[in-house]
Amino acid sequence: MNKLSQNDNMRSLGSSLTWMGISLAISIAISFILPFPWSLAAVIGLFLLLDFYLIRKASRRMSNGYRENSKFDSLLSFFNSGEGRMANNPSLKYCCISCGAQHKQISCPKCGSKMKRVGS
Repeated sequence: MNKLSQNDNMRSLGSSLTWMGISLAISIAISFILPFPWSLAAVIGLFLLLDFYLIRKASRRMSNGYRENSKFDSLLSFFNSGEGRMANNPSLKYCCISCGAQHKQISCPKCGSKMKRVGS
């Protein structure tokens, strides 16, 4: 492991421990301020919001500030398209698991099954 990746790993570990400490401190403060059922809901909400914030921050860092190229947006577009990005790739061929026919459609033209694997 080279020196640069060790520094990145230590920085990442330090950042993770910092966020864990911040969320733990806020959670303890919430549980002292609010009664039990409300504090539990608030702490769960805090963890969800903090997780969403950290994922969004990491996706922006990965795409160097370009929002349209972020991994989070490509994941959203994969789920919103219905069949994913691979179905739009003209060079892919699918092999039906049921009958073995090779095709480029979403469902098999022979048997109509949607169970497939990507072939060459």
